[in-house]
Amino acid sequence: MFSKKLILLVLTVIILFGGCTNTRYLTDPTSIGRQKNMKSNRVGKNIGEGCINMTLFILAGVLNFDFEPVESERAFKKISIINESTDTLFVNMVTDVVWKEAGYCDVMGIVLPPAAKQKLLVPYPAAYNVFFQSPYTEEEKLEVRTDSKLRLIRLRAGMTNLEP
Repeated sequence: MFSKKLILLVLTVIILFGGCTNTRYLTDPTSIGRQKNMKSNRVGKNIGEGCINMTLFILAGVLNFDFEPVESERAFKKISIINESTDTLFVNMVTDVVWKEAGYCDVMGIVLPPAAKQKLLVPYPAAYNVFFQSPYTEEEKLEVRTDSKLRLIRLRAGMTNLEP
């Protein structure tokens, strides 16, 4: 019996902390604040939808009618940026999507050490230009769309350079 509780506890911890975004490698205060704001907005929306759906489910059982869950349009997507190079990468993500009329939803000042991973919450759908460089290379540009199935962005110096 004790092992079942332990397994459930471990699975709960993995689910809760495995999907969380963080601001560990962000250095820009505006981007950090925007990430926290998007996360709280997303959590509040999910909790509200959960409460509404539970209420409708109970009412459907009591009043004997079909239950149809309330689903809002997806507004955010979690992505991960992974540094696959042996050097620290400096990353900026630029978009034309506006966040609450307070400016663009850019993610600036990401400093990724070698083999590090940064999880971010970004608007869905959106297009980002990802600019990155190491201290020893020139700036490179990668275009990313959040409406695709892409969830991992793997970066390494020289990956966008076309050599003859």
